[in-house]
Order: sequence, then structure tokens, then C-alpha cells
Amino acid sequence: MLKKFIITLVACLLPVSFATADTLGNVKSSGKLVFGLEAGYKPFEFLDENNKLVGYDIDVGNEIGKRLGGVTPSPQDTNWSTVIQSLYNGDFDLILGGMTATEERYKRVNFSYPYMDASSGLLVMKSSGITSPSMLGGKVVSAGAGTPQINQLELAAKEHSISYKGEIKTFDKDEVAYAAMRSGRLDAYASTLVSLLAFAQTSDDVTVIPFTSNMWKAEYTAMAFRKEDESFRSAINQIIVDMKNDGTLASLQQKWFGQSFVDLLPNEAPTW
Repeated sequence: MLKKFIITLVACLLPVSFATADTLGNVKSSGKLVFGLEAGYKPFEFLDENNKLVGYDIDVGNEIGKRLGGVTPSPQDTNWSTVIQSLYNGDFDLILGGMTATEERYKRVNFSYPYMDASSGLLVMKSSGITSPSMLGGKVVSAGAGTPQINQLELAAKEHSISYKGEIKTFDKDEVAYAAMRSGRLDAYASTLVSLLAFAQTSDDVTVIPFTSNMWKAEYTAMAFRKEDESFRSAINQIIVDMKNDGTLASLQQKWFGQSFVDLLPNEAPTW
């Protein structure tokens, strides 16, 4: 009886997949590659002045489609807080949306080889005088909803023996956090370094400071797959390697981030 209860409990904790196992075959036969993301994460994916979805992930998805044999990429905007369950519901074939590979997410998905660095940073107003995470005591801090930066802020408070003002605030969209900071309701916003640097290039009143610690490991941006999609993941990994080797990935990073991070990316999927 106890054994049956344990088996049932484990089954309930794992995501249920409503998709078929041969995702690679289905993608090729349908001629369409659907990938999940949440628009509003510049420069990974965002709407331009013509309301067109553009960004690094869109270009990477387009390139993957070509290399799969002329498959048409179809980015699908979704709710990031439920993106993994949507993957298992069969709403899309993979997650290609600037996702940071984390231990918690790895319990539910498998990751590709990294296709971008995901080191963290802190966005602050230049006028704040904040130059280090150790100076955030008594400050209002925030991060993106469902992102690893929430946990990092908690660890940083322990590391520097500080307390923030109130709870860590979360935002669904980066631009909402930026507006809150400019209005004086927020002192620091934690996100990926590359996304913050992209924003800082368009704003003279903010600056980005490093947010690193020995309390967490090196971070990478990777695509996420259902646990059973190993052949599909293997095919995408080979495409990532090819894009690194022929300079395509470096070119796209230069286009969207102003520099290449390819030399920082291992040909090994993040695991725990």
C-alpha cells in the first residue's frame, strides 16, 4: 500500500506529456517548428515599432528551421510562469525563449547545449550610488517572475548579511521593472547581464553592475525539451555546434548584444 502511494505521488509530481515522442519526425513532416517564448524580453524577443516579433531567439529559431531542411519557424508567445507545463501539453515543440538553465527547471526538462551566456547583472540608477550587491541593504530589489535571479537575491542577502526593504518584488516584463525604477519605486532589478546591458545602451540614467557569487554556478541560456525528446534534442545540439563552428552564432550575438559570447559556451548541456 505504501509502495503504491509513493509511486502515485511521484507520478503526480512529474509533468504529464500530451505530445508524441517523435517530435523531430513530426517537425520535419509538418514542416513547422513551434517554439515557446514570452515577448518582452529584449533583445531575446520583443515587438518592434511595427509590432513584429524580433530578437536573438527569433533569428536563432529561423536558422534552426533552415538547418532542419527548410522547416518554417513559428514562435508562440506564452505565459512564462507556465511555459514548461505548456511544453508538456504539446503547445510547442521546444522552449526557445532566453531560458536560463537551472537545477529546478532541470527536474522537469532537459537542456540543449548553451547558445548564450546567462550571467546575472543588477540594473540601478546612476544617481543611486550603488556599485555592489553589498550595498542593497534596506533597498527595494526585484527580479523577473519565475527567474533564477530571485534565488540569487536571497543568497546575496545571506552572503552580505543584509536585509532588503520588504519582499523581493517580481515583474512579468522587464520594461515594467524599468518604469518602476525610474518612478522611484525600485532600487535594483536583477536579470541576465546581456539583457540589462542592451537596455542600458538606450538609457543614459541607468547603469549595470555585475551580480556574481561563489554561492551559485556559472549560468547559461539553453533551449528546453521534454524529457522524452532525446533524438530531437540531439539534432538541435548538433545544429548549435555547427552554428558555433561556422560563425553564425557569433554573428547573431554581435547583432543583438554588440559582442560575441561564443568562447564562453561549452559543448555540453547543463545538468545537475
